[in-house]
Amino acid sequence: MDGNAGADTALTPVPVMPETACPHFIRSGPSEGNRIALTFDDGPAPGVTNVILDELRKRNIRSTFFMIGKRIVAAPELARRVLAEGHEVCNHTFNHVKLNRLPDQQVEWEIQKTQDTIGELLNHRSAWLRPPYGEFRKNQLGIPQSRDIGVVFWNVDPCDWSLPGEEKIASTILTHTKPGSIILCHDLRKQTASCIGQILDDLLERNFEFTSISELLGQPYQKIV
Repeated sequence: MDGNAGADTALTPVPVMPETACPHFIRSGPSEGNRIALTFDDGPAPGVTNVILDELRKRNIRSTFFMIGKRIVAAPELARRVLAEGHEVCNHTFNHVKLNRLPDQQVEWEIQKTQDTIGELLNHRSAWLRPPYGEFRKNQLGIPQSRDIGVVFWNVDPCDWSLPGEEKIASTILTHTKPGSIILCHDLRKQTASCIGQILDDLLERNFEFTSISELLGQPYQKIV
């Protein structure tokens, strides 16, 4: 789906990935074509997420938001707006903890509690998990896999969480984005919200086609029928 697709239309059906196609953590998508996935972590955050949504809507661009469960509880209407405007909502745990430091039972709780929150408050199901800080052990993969949830990371990181400045955020994204890139941003930082419009315009000028994570990668762990 390209950047000019209508933001109010339904998400385009995507291919289903065979079970063997998603055995490990994913950091980028297919390099064929010019598709990329722009993602935002840590929201929803009033005063930031809504600004980013405004910029995406102006350009009819869809994105993926990896939401923290407790922030969905705190701002459910903003989370619902994300879905209503055609974006994908995914799992970023309930408390934004380093999962690789937790016993399996707590990892299961963090993932499932967020799935339940997304289901109950947004009437939606997340197909993807992004572990906070990118901290996740390979021997933990069976926990999301048992719930048909894929684990996805990124390969373009402007470190906007560290507040490096709008110019640095934009420069890093524009320098490193290529076909198949998964771009990590945060809808918790006003610097990101302030420069996202220009970043979107520059990527559109380079004819990148914006997709959600599920559009870029397909659905994890589900059998083709």
